Amino acid sequence: MDPTLSMMPVPTALRRVSDLYIGLLLSLFLLWTGTGGYETITESKSRMFLILAGAYVVITLILSLELHLVGRWKIPSPKNLWRRSSLTQKLIFAYWVWSGVSTILSQTPAASFFGMGRMEGFLAISLYCLTFLLISAFAKPAKWYLALYGVCISICCVLALFQLAGYNPFTLYPEGMFYQDGFVLYAGKFLGTIGNIDLLSAVLTLSIPLFWVGVLRLKGKKRFLLLIPLILCLTVLLTAYVEGGLLGVFLGALLCLPVVLPKKGRRRRNWTIVVIVVLIFCFVFVYFFGGMFSGFVYEAHELLHGRWDEDFGSGRLAIWEMVMPLIGERPLLGGGPDTLGLRNDLTFERFSETLGIMLTSSVDNAHNEYLNIAVNQGLPALILYLFALLTAAGKWVRRSSLNSIVAILGAAMLGYCIQAFFGLSSIISTPYFWLAFALLVGNHHGETSQNTSYRKKARRKKA
Repeated sequence: MDPTLSMMPVPTALRRVSDLYIGLLLSLFLLWTGTGGYETITESKSRMFLILAGAYVVITLILSLELHLVGRWKIPSPKNLWRRSSLTQKLIFAYWVWSGVSTILSQTPAASFFGMGRMEGFLAISLYCLTFLLISAFAKPAKWYLALYGVCISICCVLALFQLAGYNPFTLYPEGMFYQDGFVLYAGKFLGTIGNIDLLSAVLTLSIPLFWVGVLRLKGKKRFLLLIPLILCLTVLLTAYVEGGLLGVFLGALLCLPVVLPKKGRRRRNWTIVVIVVLIFCFVFVYFFGGMFSGFVYEAHELLHGRWDEDFGSGRLAIWEMVMPLIGERPLLGGGPDTLGLRNDLTFERFSETLGIMLTSSVDNAHNEYLNIAVNQGLPALILYLFALLTAAGKWVRRSSLNSIVAILGAAMLGYCIQAFFGLSSIISTPYFWLAFALLVGNHHGETSQNTSYRKKARRKKA
């Protein structure tokens, strides 16, 4: 087992501070919309995250220093801290440092630090990385995390279902407007306590695997209560019909089946064969018959035949085509975190027959989280980030059969990472991914005895 920060003895006080932060992130932050409805939800949620995450980092550091000074806990030296860190933690630290260099050497350092339209500048990235490192070191995953999140995401989904039915609870839409007026009276569509349906889709794509794998892998009758948020999340995602989210949920479920099953051996090999056969069938079906359909299936069919249109993916292909040259302009450091909107003048227009005017929206995000990192923080930052994900994926594949928490968190991350290829990174939704990432990387609690038992059984069987 690789040495990690999570293997160090953790004082109860530090663990409780982590529990408090995680609890607030899963409840207060999720349900908070501010007082201005969807018109100010980005600013309201950004401010809330900065307060919660900033307070967590500061309190944890002060508390660690206090415990060190009174002799109740010894802070490792920088050399030991680095040595005890896992490879994933080192990669995320390097990713953070490189993002800082990108910010300092940016042509617009102030904008890079605070962020532009998405409020995801170096300040937000710092909190992502620092909370990741602290949670992976100090937090111990608990079932109440999943229970609390299940209740709060259910509230979000119930609100979304009322909005889909044509109501405006809590007047989150401006007076006289509803969900159905999206792209008619205003640009975009908004639902629940998250807002933009692409961001809500990202959260749901992360949430749905948490619940169905939880039902599959956890023990006790209470686990079936997870079916309630699971059904609600699926209903909202299917009704809102965000294709990237649907792909993340269903393709992710297919790919993770061989990994999340509780036993290794022949069953895993059989399911791997099934998954490969299904993927080949889907590829052949889309290639030959996808032209008979519409939406994502039709667009995939056209792309497989070498035909494409800038309108594919709701304009995403046009955005990706615009982003590629920008990456080439500053391949090492990018333009600085969250500065894409300052480096392009691409806009999308949609005529509203109801209003008789043209609705215009500018592009401030690559609509692909991986391209977004490359254009804003440089290719080295993207490489560090991807390698960190790969090391976490390796742990997930190796340990899922023995550890239910690892199985659940890895499945959630896989779904999110698939939709991220078409999705938006935002301070509203991304913190949940970093939380799952941190808990997966730091979750070594309770594995030692399981692994030891497994190895003993394997030796007896071999003998």
